[in-house]
Order: sequence, then structure tokens, then C-alpha cells
Amino acid sequence: MSSLEGRIVLVTGAAGDVGQACADLFLHRGARVVMSDRTPPPERFLARPEVAFQAADVTDRAAVDATVRVAVERFGRLDAAVLAAGIEGPVAPIEQIDGDAFDQVMAVNVKGCLHGMQACLRVMKPQGAGSIVALSSISGVVGGPNLAAYTASKHAVIGLVRSAALETGPHGVRINAVCPGPIASNMMRRLDEALSARDPTRAAGRPDASKSLPLQKYVSVEEVAQMAAFLCGDESGSCHGGTYLVDGGYTAR
Repeated sequence: MSSLEGRIVLVTGAAGDVGQACADLFLHRGARVVMSDRTPPPERFLARPEVAFQAADVTDRAAVDATVRVAVERFGRLDAAVLAAGIEGPVAPIEQIDGDAFDQVMAVNVKGCLHGMQACLRVMKPQGAGSIVALSSISGVVGGPNLAAYTASKHAVIGLVRSAALETGPHGVRINAVCPGPIASNMMRRLDEALSARDPTRAAGRPDASKSLPLQKYVSVEEVAQMAAFLCGDESGSCHGGTYLVDGGYTAR
């Protein structure tokens, strides 16, 4: 039996590619899932009695707090959370990044993560148990040209995770970051187009950069979900404050 059987798991950014993959896997392993996003996920999720959906923008602290309350009111507790909401932001040299666009990336990717942690910890610390997984990126551990806003935000997510881990360990709550490499997703397709438009020689002129990874392929959303599930389950009981790469060897260089 999966250690996630009967667990209550919150997934933010649940209408996105990674969010849906996480929800699918957690449900398959017997969890009940609270899905949260600005827009609803597909009907195949909403029709299931073990799924609750709460519309929320992660930049709105009150809305995130309300989502966690829904989880507790509907299912009685909250055992784990995957904070997967995020945006890529502007693709441009640093000197051309608009301040408002930069602020929006930080609001979604960093403050959204902070709001999720805060709301979850108000429930998890008193109950003495829980696991929070924050989606960072390889852009949280290395730099990337023309992606300064996104890179700064994902570095900040790792900083949040590490600081929170030092606070929450004594309370039985684990916090970790998952750092995917380029994912086969709608976001990556947008980035491939925008980055290639700025540098036609990128990836030797190929329409995407998948063959530039040592494994010669983009990471799948299912592979990211597998790592998140591992970190939410009992099998990862001593994993705390870590950054877990799922990057096809990208950062091995």
C-alpha cells in the first residue's frame, strides 16, 4: 500500500501541466486532493468525490488561507502540499526587463510560495506532521540568459525552503524543493519560442533545446510528479530542507 493512501494533499497551480500530473499521481496512490488555481482543472478531476477545487490566486494571501480552510473543513486535516503555481515572466536582457513584469513574477513565484507555506504551516505545525514541496527549477541553482526574473524568483524559492526547514523540523513538518530541468510542457514551448527568437543559434538552431540535455529529452511532468510524491510520502522521512533535481543531467556540466 502506498504511504499516500488516505492522505490529504493540496496542489496549487493545479490547472497547469505539472499540477495536473501531481493530482493524477496522488489520486492514483489513494490520496484525496485539494486542487487550487485561478481557473478550474479539467472536468475529469472535478467529477471525483476525492477531489475538492478551490479557485484562488496565490498572490492573494486571504485566498490561499481560504483554500487551506477548505481542505481542513472538507477532509479534516492537511497532510501534504505541492506548491506548483508559477509563471515564466519576461524573456529579455536584464536592462530591458520592465519593473512591473518583474514584480509580477516575484509575486506569483515567491510570494505565492510564501503564502502557501504560511497557510499550510498554521495547520501542520499544531498537528505535528506534514510535508511541503515547493516547485523551484534548475533556474533556482544556475543562471540563464534572458531569464533573470524567473531565475531570481526560483533562487528565492530555495531560500524560503531552506529557511523554513530550519524552523519547522522540530515541529515534525518537512519542507523541500523540487528543481525540474526543462519540462515538456506549455510553459517550455513558450520559452523555446521566445528564447529561439532572441538567439536563432540556440541549441544549434533546433526548435527546442531537448537534445542539449545529457539524456537527450525534456523532463516529463510525470517524472516531476513522482519526485513530489516521494517527498510527500513516508519513504522520504529524513529528506528535509533539500533541493531535488529532476533535470536530465542539465546541471552536471
